[in-house]
Amino acid sequence: MSKVVGIDLGTTNSVVAALEEGQPWVIPDEEGEQLLPSYVGLSESGQLLVGQAARRQYAAAPERTVKSIKRQMGTDYTVTLGDLTYRPQEISAILLRSLKQRAEAMLEEEVAQAVITVPAYFTDAQRQATKEAGEIAGFEVLQILNEPTAAALVFEVKTEDSEKVLVYDLGGGTFDVSIVEITGEVTEVLASHGNNRLGGDDFDRQLQRHLADRFFQTHDVEVPNDAATQARLLQAAEQAKIALSEHAFTTVREPFLVSKGETALHLEAEIAREDFENLIKPYLKETLEAIDRALEDANMSAADLDQVILVGGSTRIPLIQHQVEAHLPDTPVSSFEPDLCVGLGAALQAGVLTGEDIDAILVDVSPHSLGIAAIMDTQMGAMPGFFSTIIPRNTVIPTSRSKVYYTSMDGQETVEIEVFQGENPIARENVPLGSFLIEGIPQKPAGAVQVEVHFDFDLNGILTVTATEKGKGQQESLVVNDAETGRLSSHELSQARDAIASLFETAVEDFEDEDLEIEVDKALEITSEDSGDEAN
Repeated sequence: MSKVVGIDLGTTNSVVAALEEGQPWVIPDEEGEQLLPSYVGLSESGQLLVGQAARRQYAAAPERTVKSIKRQMGTDYTVTLGDLTYRPQEISAILLRSLKQRAEAMLEEEVAQAVITVPAYFTDAQRQATKEAGEIAGFEVLQILNEPTAAALVFEVKTEDSEKVLVYDLGGGTFDVSIVEITGEVTEVLASHGNNRLGGDDFDRQLQRHLADRFFQTHDVEVPNDAATQARLLQAAEQAKIALSEHAFTTVREPFLVSKGETALHLEAEIAREDFENLIKPYLKETLEAIDRALEDANMSAADLDQVILVGGSTRIPLIQHQVEAHLPDTPVSSFEPDLCVGLGAALQAGVLTGEDIDAILVDVSPHSLGIAAIMDTQMGAMPGFFSTIIPRNTVIPTSRSKVYYTSMDGQETVEIEVFQGENPIARENVPLGSFLIEGIPQKPAGAVQVEVHFDFDLNGILTVTATEKGKGQQESLVVNDAETGRLSSHELSQARDAIASLFETAVEDFEDEDLEIEVDKALEITSEDSGDEAN
């Protein structure tokens, strides 16, 4: 029987973990590194680079390196490496396949199944893209698990009573806050809120702009907008951010950043932690507002919380802990393996799903409301295009809900069911998930024909919508997993799986080629260096 693993597929770093005698542990690479930097690239000779080797190449060759692809999951964004174009799912699949190979090398057996985590506030399209990435990498994806929920699974309650815990998860590209109730072996999610585009990447960009301003003040010359120079500046900003978590000041030095005539201009600037904190405070304010929203959704006040857990590499920034403590002054705030706990929790859930002897029961919720576009009665009369919620956000999943609707016109023969995900009262301001028609319904006066719309929502976030005309019994259904919403067909998945497998096989052949021995040695040497502290 093949081994099952849990994977935290992060914006900045990724982690793979397994179970041993019921206890989760992070699988390191052959150099002992637990984190895999979420970078993919091609060397100048076309060799595949994954992890630290790709990360180290980024500043010198951003056109041949991809970072933070997690932010593009669920979109039609593409990247070009060499002569080929890749979707976000395929770049993520390269990271996942690297983790798969790491696990198989360490465990000395096949690893075919995985639980993969995503931000709690990921949309349906982002979740499905993550599932596709796992399948392209060669996994059977047992579950797509919310990251804060995974973190809560490894949190040990110190009393026999129930504890209400707020998980504040701020990584490299996304932010989530979830409120969970832990009672013995049961972890129940009460509410979630967040932002899929808020994280350490945004802090880096703010500091990058600040460094560019400092350079202009010193030299009266703008930093060029070419990819290579901006990549150098961005990497310098990231390193400064990490240093400022430990020190009140840091000096940024980037020699030969710009040429002015025959003169080389260097960037040298001392950055104070206070300056950096002022740059990121607007982002942190949004995270505090999300805390309040989650508390409201859970029908709780701050006084009801027993504990706050900080998760994600960005929570190492001292200001974040200070602001959370100030916002929730009577609640203890702690951090437990912020880079690793999500992966560890995913491994625990993987064990639960495969029948391991683990005392853990998970009750999760839907992060977004699900519903359809409908005509609503208003003071101005009947108005189309309103969002009618069928499954409210933070409903315990899996779940099934139904609502009955009526025809709006005399003699109406067809009804269109348009499915959306979101919180806006205007349907088209939410995320469309698909649509379908019920045809041949009885021609009767407006309001005389009933149509029942039934939603089934499973643990992976896959929604099945069934609409039934109650008279003649016509029925149509839509599995959102298979809807025309930018997802890959089974043929496209198979093609992508073969292409990624071929890419890895080529990389192995290159590694064994004596003509490339020096270059490969350099790549391996880079891979073994310290990857820094920033995660997710």
